[in-house]
Amino acid sequence: MEFRAFLTSLGTSFVIFVVLMFLFTWLSRKPANYVVYYPNRILKGLDPFEGSKRTRNPFTWIREALSSTEADVIRMSGVDSAVYFVFMSTGME
Repeated sequence: MEFRAFLTSLGTSFVIFVVLMFLFTWLSRKPANYVVYYPNRILKGLDPFEGSKRTRNPFTWIREALSSTEADVIRMSGVDSAVYFVFMSTGME
């Protein structure tokens, strides 16, 4: 593989990634889209921007997923998700 072709592909992928992240951030902050981007938080009765407003970003879910307990996962997403997380954590160890 040609190195310049690799760098071009890498640069193009990065630009697409950045555009999609900005689009996600912009759309997720519109109140009409809360039901699309934060359905579990709304069903649980939480504010989509729990904590400090306007500081949620596309990677906040990672922190929430790592800090949630197994009981939280079962309550929010069901037993299937909890089994999947146990499988993934076992595989990562």
